Amino acid sequence: MRQTPSNVEMKIMRLVVAGLLSFALVPVGFGQMVQKLAQAIQDEQALRRLEDQWLGSYRRGDKPTFDRIVADSFTGTDESAKVRSKAQERELIQAPPASIKTSLTNKDVRVRIYGDAAIVTGRIVVKTQLSGQAEISFQSRFTDTFLRRQERWQVVARHYSRLPLERTVVKLDPKIYDEYVGQYEVAPNFVLTVTKESEKLMGQATGQPKFELLAESEIGFFIKDISALFIFMRDGKGDVNQLITIQDGRIISAKRIK
Repeated sequence: MRQTPSNVEMKIMRLVVAGLLSFALVPVGFGQMVQKLAQAIQDEQALRRLEDQWLGSYRRGDKPTFDRIVADSFTGTDESAKVRSKAQERELIQAPPASIKTSLTNKDVRVRIYGDAAIVTGRIVVKTQLSGQAEISFQSRFTDTFLRRQERWQVVARHYSRLPLERTVVKLDPKIYDEYVGQYEVAPNFVLTVTKESEKLMGQATGQPKFELLAESEIGFFIKDISALFIFMRDGKGDVNQLITIQDGRIISAKRIK
């Protein structure tokens, strides 16, 4: 006659079955964990490469690379709270003149991935040297938001701010400013007008307020509370023919048009 298992025996049987099931599921769970870890590593490496390629596009004037990485819905916000669209940012992509040696490097990059979204933070180190001039170096910090769409990562937003530099204003003969007065085309329909007011050199970009250009050398100028550098360049005849602007990791050459 078959005996009915006792309550204790039933508990033991349930524990044994549970243990066997757990043991059977361990390899499956471990495999999934390994796959997720491998994917996370691949995503992080991909995002780091995209950051370097994106930064390099500014130095090379590489608009196709910029277009591949930057989403059409992109917005960029700088330390002055100015917001730029992808189209506005793209207009500033241009290779610097051959007379300028420059390097752009991402440092302290951290990647945090949340499914199909990622936040990348880091620091950009910019080093620039004009022929016969001392090297100029400055840094900025950035926070980028990437989205993965159809297995493709693209940056949709950037916020950056410049690390402050200690700058010293030098006293120049105001007569020097006469040679810099004129209009410089930064991009189509975007002109920087340089004027002289009393003993001050002033600048005003299209649709923006006027600001004072403060001298830190005979050819280099900056703006108070904004980390941008303006360098007046001369041609072979010694005439001022272009204005180089260095800001937010970009080096922009503006041809003198008037």
